[in-house]
Amino acid sequence: MTQFSHTLTTCLVAGALSGLALAGCQESGSRKAAAIETAKPNAAGSADTAAVEEEMAYAPGEYIDWKATTINGKQPLLGKTAELYRLLGQPDSLVAPNMDEVCVSYFDKKFTYAYFKHSLLEVYGDTAVIGTLDFRNNPKLALHTPALHLSQTTTLQEVAQKFPQAVKNRHTINVQDLGELTAVELATGSTPSDDGWILFFDKDKLVRIDYWMPC
Repeated sequence: MTQFSHTLTTCLVAGALSGLALAGCQESGSRKAAAIETAKPNAAGSADTAAVEEEMAYAPGEYIDWKATTINGKQPLLGKTAELYRLLGQPDSLVAPNMDEVCVSYFDKKFTYAYFKHSLLEVYGDTAVIGTLDFRNNPKLALHTPALHLSQTTTLQEVAQKFPQAVKNRHTINVQDLGELTAVELATGSTPSDDGWILFFDKDKLVRIDYWMPC
């Protein structure tokens, strides 16, 4: 994908949390990322209807390596469920989605969404994968990357020092229940693929990271 599209596709919500919505587009498939979707104000349909960005543009040579990134310097983004639970605590809720309404998931098989104060995992039995990290409600969380550590104290200026073009290409997006945030998009490796990162900033402070892939 070479150009970010502001055109948004409306999907049927499979599960929602304040500020977070997992949507189904009557399509399922294997992937490397969780589709964490942001709401479009005044979108057609019910109040819970979410919309997903169709395309993301990645700055050449600027990326956060998925394989080399950990949570708090301890846990890989894809790891043992028990280990991630030890790090995040017990989930606030577990939701088994209707697989016919899941637009995309990490593995092409049944799973459960696990919610942790607006952070999110996809749970496949003893294996779990991170979809969203919310720093406002989980202030002890940090994403350790080879370039820098990302946490609630991270500023847009700090990210710009490492990823200047990605920050230059930033845009604003309305996120359900969170309002208008600044979004910075980054690839997950040196060779860009469909999946990517969205870093959300509020008043230049990092508040959330989504690991994203289109339906």
